[in-house]
Amino acid sequence: MKASVIIPVYNGSQYLATTLESVLAQTYPLHEIIVIDDGSTDSSPDILRSYGERLRVTRQDNQGVAVARNVGLLQVTGDVINFIDQDDLWPAGRTAALVNALQSNPDALVAAGQVEILYERPRPPSPLDNFGTALREFYVGSLCIRKQVFDLLGPLHTGLGYADDVDFMMRRREANIKTVYVDDVTLQYRLHEGNTSFNRSVTNAHLMAALRESLQRRRKEEGKQRDERS
Repeated sequence: MKASVIIPVYNGSQYLATTLESVLAQTYPLHEIIVIDDGSTDSSPDILRSYGERLRVTRQDNQGVAVARNVGLLQVTGDVINFIDQDDLWPAGRTAALVNALQSNPDALVAAGQVEILYERPRPPSPLDNFGTALREFYVGSLCIRKQVFDLLGPLHTGLGYADDVDFMMRRREANIKTVYVDDVTLQYRLHEGNTSFNRSVTNAHLMAALRESLQRRRKEEGKQRDERS
């Protein structure tokens, strides 16, 4: 099973090299590592060039993470797709665990693992926040996805800010895409002040937009089913 990796990058120089090293350290052989440089103005392009032919890099004007991921999807030649953001980390065995889960469950189209939160913000977390290691399917970096999922669902939504991953989770559930789960940590998510989700008001607006889209799709489907029964 050929495993492809898609990495959207935008001004990620602070963490980028560490992220790339965690990808290259995977025990499962990777078919291709596709990087979409979404118009970086920092030293990210230099870091990417330093890895030579180990990465396939496409540079474009800044258009947002969802567009960058979709550009990567158009280039995929592997059987399964893995995403990771420029500031997150993969444990070395994560891809092997996820691919093995899919191989053992031929009817499953997605494999998901646990997400470990690496809290790196200077102020202590709120007692109301839950940052324990847990299943967090909306983080696409914790998944391994058969390529045909995107044939069924289409590309990621580009009109929801950075809630395209939440929308993707909702659409998978609406379509009853079978997911198999592993107990392994498959993503280490860095929580720092540079996260796009740091602004709670913006984050909430994007999440609400994704929820509205899901509600509209469900209502449309319910209306279609009523019409078919009448």
